[in-house]
Amino acid sequence: MEPFEKDELTDRELDGMLAQWKAPSAPARLKAAVFGERRLPWWRRLWSGSIRVPLPVACALVALVAIVAVAMARAPRVVVRTVRVEVPVVQERIVYRDRPAVAEAAWRPVRELRPRIIRGSNAQ
Repeated sequence: MEPFEKDELTDRELDGMLAQWKAPSAPARLKAAVFGERRLPWWRRLWSGSIRVPLPVACALVALVAIVAVAMARAPRVVVRTVRVEVPVVQERIVYRDRPAVAEAAWRPVRELRPRIIRGSNAQ
């Protein structure tokens, strides 16, 4: 058995010992590994002139910009021009095979109306 197992301390004694206890400070290497240096936001780092970009991402961006530039240079220019063209209008005529063709002049309004009364065959 350990010598401290038999000694029991009260809560007051433990609180008093805890108040007197000072934790040792952490080594500088541990502080740097855990907390690191304070980093600026990305928009502030732009002005400082250093942004770290992985090489494949940088190459992909350069290739994308080059492809867009070549596509824009070779894009055909679209010119829209409106020209008015007169087209002859075709008038349709309805032709019935069972009726004779009637000249259009026959369809003029009548100048004088002369009604004729036709009686049936049984009328006297």
